[in-house]
Amino acid sequence: MKQILFISLFFLSTLNSIKCQGISPNGLQSDFRLANLYEKLKNRLEKGTSPIGKIKGSPYFDNKFKISEVNYFGTLLNEKIYLRYNAFSDEMEISLNSTSDSQNILIKNNKVFCIIKGKTYRYLGFKEDNQPPAVGYLKELFKGELFSFYERKFKVYMQATVARTSLERSFPARFVEKIQYYYSVNNGEINQIKLSKKNILNKFKILIQIIKVFLLIKCLIIL
Repeated sequence: MKQILFISLFFLSTLNSIKCQGISPNGLQSDFRLANLYEKLKNRLEKGTSPIGKIKGSPYFDNKFKISEVNYFGTLLNEKIYLRYNAFSDEMEISLNSTSDSQNILIKNNKVFCIIKGKTYRYLGFKEDNQPPAVGYLKELFKGELFSFYERKFKVYMQATVARTSLERSFPARFVEKIQYYYSVNNGEINQIKLSKKNILNKFKILIQIIKVFLLIKCLIIL
């Protein structure tokens, strides 16, 4: 029975591999995984909000598509892919050239990450202070065996406000930039860290204890 199961799994794996080797319209061999990278753009500004032209600022930090590397479930794709990060909708907009716009986004999965201008972006779960757990794109600032450090740079939409008195100010509809930092110890939960001296010292007191335990275990293994 086990032998039959093994042969069946081997056959399906081989069949899947054969199906994956397609030919693209330009006559070049195309990686089947590229077809699975897309999702339709979503999470746009809801109907009824101000048109994008009347909003101060941009949902992007950089409006241009950049040539990027995409790692798809452990495999670096050979296709030339251009990405642009939408900091408002938290999406990697995807295009096959640097000039045309796109109606597709990179699939959101923690096994699919991208590298844009040498910076690695991962779609991960994280815990903001006093907020429920969330998922989103984090830029990897440092990745080590024991400690990892991330940046979350995003934009929020603020509706226009009209001054009610002469002492108040009116504000147009606008995108506002936000930056947060996160850390992870021993590939565990990703938690926010506020860049104040007190917060950093408190967090690193815990980290120092973990490092001591880690080094002790390493020494015992060597002995």
